[in-house]
Amino acid sequence: MFSVILYALIFIFMPAVVLWMCKKVNFLGKIGPILILYIIGVLLGQIPGLNNEATFALKDKITTIMIPLALPMMLFGCQFNFKDMKGVGKSLIAGLIAVIVATTLGYLLFGSRVADGPKVAGLLVGCETGGTINMAALKMALDFPEERYVLLNSYDMLICFLYFIFLLSVGIKWFRKVLPHTDPALQQDNSAAAKGAVMEENNYKGLWSWRGIGQLFKILLAVICCLVVSVLIVAIVGVVIALMKGDPITLKTVTGSFGAGWFMPVFILGLTTAAIAASFLKPVRKLTYSYNIGLYLIYIFSIAVASMADVTKLNFGQELYTLLFLVCIIFGSLLLQLLLSIILKIEADMMIVTSVSLINSPPFVPMMTSAMNNRKVLVPGITVGIIGFAVGNYLGVLAEQLFALF
Repeated sequence: MFSVILYALIFIFMPAVVLWMCKKVNFLGKIGPILILYIIGVLLGQIPGLNNEATFALKDKITTIMIPLALPMMLFGCQFNFKDMKGVGKSLIAGLIAVIVATTLGYLLFGSRVADGPKVAGLLVGCETGGTINMAALKMALDFPEERYVLLNSYDMLICFLYFIFLLSVGIKWFRKVLPHTDPALQQDNSAAAKGAVMEENNYKGLWSWRGIGQLFKILLAVICCLVVSVLIVAIVGVVIALMKGDPITLKTVTGSFGAGWFMPVFILGLTTAAIAASFLKPVRKLTYSYNIGLYLIYIFSIAVASMADVTKLNFGQELYTLLFLVCIIFGSLLLQLLLSIILKIEADMMIVTSVSLINSPPFVPMMTSAMNNRKVLVPGITVGIIGFAVGNYLGVLAEQLFALF
C-alpha cells in the first residue's frame, strides 16, 4: 500500500518539480522535461521493493487514463487548419515502406536465427506500424506463446526507450537540419484574437485563481462531452458490425463485435474527431489553459509508462538476435524514412511524428509534439497512427506468411 501511495504522489508532483528545475537550470531546460521524466521513470522502475503487482496495476491504470483525458485537452488548444494535413499521405507511405524494408533486412540478418522467427517478424511489423495494441492482436492471430510475447514486448520497450532518448536529445535537431523545416513560432497567427486564445507552453501561472479554476471545470466538462461522443461512436460502429454479422443486439455482442485490437483505434478515432470538432467552437477556443493541462497529463503519462520497464527481467545473452532484430527495425526504419523524406521533400517534424506514431502508436504523439514545440503536427501525427492501427494487423499476418517461406 505504501509503495502505491508513494508512486501516485511521485507521478502527480514530479512533473511540477521537473518543470520548476527546467526553468531554473538552463542545462535542464535544454534537455526538456519529457526526456528527464522518462529517465526518472526508468530509474524508478528498477527499485526493488517498490515495484510489485499493486504498483504495476497503478501504472497501467494511469497510462490508460491519461491519454483519453490529455488528448482532447491538447486538441482544444490547437488552431486546427486543413493546411496542416499537407504531406500526411507522403509521410505515411514513406513510413510504412521504411518499416517493411527494415524488417525484411533485419529478418535476413538476425530474425531467421530467432526461434519462431516468422511469427516474431509478423508481431514486430504489426507493432512498429501500430503500436503494442497490434502486437497483442497478432499474438492471438498467430498463436504466439504468452511468455515469449511478454519478453518480446519488454525488449521492444527497451529499444523504444533508446529510440526516444535519441530523438529527444539530438534527433530532432539533426532532422531539422537535414529536412525542410519552418520554426513553428513563425507560423503562429499574430492576430489579436489568436494571441488572446493561446498561452505560452508550460505556463501554469494563474491556474489556481478563481478564473483558472472556473476554466478547469469547463475543460473537464468539454472532455467528458467528447468522451461521451466517442463512446457513442464506438457503440454505433459495434451495432452496425453486429447487424452485419446477424448477431442479436446485446451489450455482449456489440462490445464483442470488434476484432482483437480494434476497440482502441475506433475509440481514439472517435475521441479525436469529437475534440477537433469542439476546437472550432468559440467557448472552447477561449479555454486557454486546456493545452497546458493536457500537457501536464502527458508528463504524468511519460514518467508512468517509463517506470513500467523492468530491465532485470531481460536476458540479453539468450535473446541477442531478438534485440539486434529490433534495433534494425526501429533505427533502420528511422534511417530509411529519413532518406525517403529527403527524396520526397517531407518536412522534418512531419517525418518525426510519423515515425513515432507508427512505431509507438498515437498516444505518444502529443509527447513528441510537445518536445518539438509544434502543435501543428499533432492532428496529422494521430491520423497517421490511426491508419497504422488499421493496416498493421494485415501487414503482420502477411509478413509472417512470407517470411515462413524463407
